[in-house]
Amino acid sequence: MARTQTQKALSKAKRAGIYCAAQSRKTNDHYGEISQHIRMKPTKQEQLQKVKHKKRIVQSDASFLSLARIFLIL
Repeated sequence: MARTQTQKALSKAKRAGIYCAAQSRKTNDHYGEISQHIRMKPTKQEQLQKVKHKKRIVQSDASFLSLARIFLIL
């Protein structure tokens, strides 16, 4: 399997003992350390649910406020 330009640059920097910008990149090992039980960002479905329920709450509040005003007037 051919090595990528990044792999070549990393091995060259390692041999020469110099810093390479690619060394600061995260590897799969770093991502493995992150807990897989906690999702950092909400899924697309969760985002849609949040928007859907926000709209529902606004609509229900509006109808409730209008009903409350009717009862207060009576």
